Amino acid sequence: MNVKILVAAIIIFLVTLSAAVYGMDFGKAESVSFTVAVPAGTITAPTLVKGTGPQVSMAPLTINLAGRGFPKMLFNGGIERIKSSTITNVGKKPVRIRMEMINGTIPVQWNVKAGVPYDPESHTFTEPLMPGKSIPNFGGSWYFSFPPEKLHDPVVYDGGLKFSDADTGETLTFLPIRFVNGNPSAEGKPESEEGACH
Repeated sequence: MNVKILVAAIIIFLVTLSAAVYGMDFGKAESVSFTVAVPAGTITAPTLVKGTGPQVSMAPLTINLAGRGFPKMLFNGGIERIKSSTITNVGKKPVRIRMEMINGTIPVQWNVKAGVPYDPESHTFTEPLMPGKSIPNFGGSWYFSFPPEKLHDPVVYDGGLKFSDADTGETLTFLPIRFVNGNPSAEGKPESEEGACH
């Protein structure tokens, strides 16, 4: 009887420890944050976008799934999140911003909140954003759900987030997003993990 109690206690301890390690791993590695400026064109390299209002640092997102820890892969291997808390209009005119995920081959759950009216169906902020201003109280999270059969591909997802003028359809900013294993080259073949984004 005492052996059963001891085994149960060890299992509970290990599950609790794994959950704690996973929580720390999730906080450090899984939520890749980014900032957005419009208009900024296609972001092909780390850049400082200048214009009206504050400067905004942007870079393409490359997330290396091979760098995820064991607890992550065990508990939640197929879900990845990216998030942003800033969209700034660095242009010279007011603009209503629409967001669109490009290459919708992977299911993505949107969770967007803001201090201005937002249409979740069209992913559009329905009021113009003034030059030099940021969307107040903005918080955006995108949860990617990767099927198990794709999790070990060299390139799991290659697409991006497009920010456009909701009235004209003009693309204002395109942020490339890639989920990879290792550090795939432009051809999609894995190289080393050195320099990969975690």
